[in-house]
Amino acid sequence: MEVLGLRVEVVRSVRRTAGLHIVGTDLQVRVPEHLEDKRVAEILKQKRPWIRSKVAELKRVPPHRSKELVSGESFPYLGRNYRLKIQDGHQVGVCLSGGYLKATIRSSEEGEQRESRIQQYLQNWYRSRALERLQEKTDRYAQQIGVSPAGVSVRNFKSRWGSCDKQGQVVFNWNIIKAPHAIADYVVVHELCHLIHPNHSKDFWQLVGRHDTSYPEHRQWLKEKGTGLL
Repeated sequence: MEVLGLRVEVVRSVRRTAGLHIVGTDLQVRVPEHLEDKRVAEILKQKRPWIRSKVAELKRVPPHRSKELVSGESFPYLGRNYRLKIQDGHQVGVCLSGGYLKATIRSSEEGEQRESRIQQYLQNWYRSRALERLQEKTDRYAQQIGVSPAGVSVRNFKSRWGSCDKQGQVVFNWNIIKAPHAIADYVVVHELCHLIHPNHSKDFWQLVGRHDTSYPEHRQWLKEKGTGLL
């Protein structure tokens, strides 16, 4: 389903009210789990002026340019930009060394195969670093908040930064590791607070605020700059 050119994703969960959010270039509709599709359609119709204003905002944002995957190109990691340095070698992969993201590729790989391999190695590196650093942050904040998540993992979500299911499994979008520490911390705190409040009630946001006093600014940062991380 699309509304004014935005792809609509309906997310049902244990919550009392409906809420609309722009996530990347998608329109996410978060509703109580038993709300009928007919009622969701009515909400979208009522909120059409708001959606139109958000579409106008998105059109003012410069289009995201695809990476060329060449030496000298800049890649973000925890809020800092690192230049890519591509070199030939046998120990293939990506590592952060000397202030550079060094990608080692076999000299026999050329053209599209070489480009695909660089992309694969970069994604593997990001995912690995994301799981490591987000696990550290989760352990630290879980102790502060007083919760015990059942597990932590990372995925490549298209339209959300994290999720928390009824079993206590916390999943993060690995792309959040490109954002500054404070932004990644906010996402971790947000999902861990759902272990206590599985909704976006006033009590939930008060709990988030106790562990991230600047969460409104961090939410806004993600709304304005989050698409560039994906």
